Amino acid sequence: MKTASAKAKLILPALALAAALCLASAEAPALVAAKPMPPEAAKGSLESGVHFSLVDGDKKPVTEKSWPGKYQLVFFGFTHCPDICPVTLDKLSVALHKMGDETAAKVKVLFITTDPARDTPDVVKTYVENVNKSITGLTGTEAQVKAAEDVFKVYAVKNDADKNGDYSVDHSAFIYLMSPEGKMLEVIGAEAGANDIVDKVKGHL
Repeated sequence: MKTASAKAKLILPALALAAALCLASAEAPALVAAKPMPPEAAKGSLESGVHFSLVDGDKKPVTEKSWPGKYQLVFFGFTHCPDICPVTLDKLSVALHKMGDETAAKVKVLFITTDPARDTPDVVKTYVENVNKSITGLTGTEAQVKAAEDVFKVYAVKNDADKNGDYSVDHSAFIYLMSPEGKMLEVIGAEAGANDIVDKVKGHL
C-alpha cells in the first residue's frame, strides 16, 4: 500500500489540471475545461480533511462522519443533467457491483447536488435510487451546498433560465475518493471507467 505522503504527491498535480465540465444543455451537451485548481488549495484539503453538512433524501442531517469506517466516493451533479451525471452514477453503480459484496460494504457512494433549488430531498432520493438503492443523494440549503462545493474545490455555475424558467448548471465532473477519516485519497477523472474506480478503491484497502 502506498503511503499517504506518496499519494498526496500523486494527487496534487492531478488536482491542478483543468476540470471537465458538464454543460447540461439539452440542445448541445458538451465537456469543456474549467480554470486550473491552485496546488496550494488542494494541499489544504489533503492536510485538513473534508467537512460538509447536508441532508439526505429522508431529510436527515448528515456530515462526512455519518458513515463511520467507510470509504466515500463523492460526485457532484444535478438531477436535470442530461449526460455526464447519469453516465457517472451508472458507472459508480457498476463499480459497486464489480467490487464484490465484501469490498462494496466498505464503500459509500454519495451524490451531492449542485442545484439545491430544484433538487429537494425527495427529488435526489428518487433520482439516485432509480440507479442504485445503495447510493445516497444529498442536498441542503444554498449555503450548505456552496460550502460543500468550496471544500471539494468544485466548479459549479448556474446558467440563466430560459423563457420557460428552465436552466442548466455547469459543474466539474470529478469523483472524489475519501478515506474513512475524511481525507482525500484520489481525484478520479471523468474518463475513468468502472474498472478504474474499482482499482482505485482496492488500492487503498
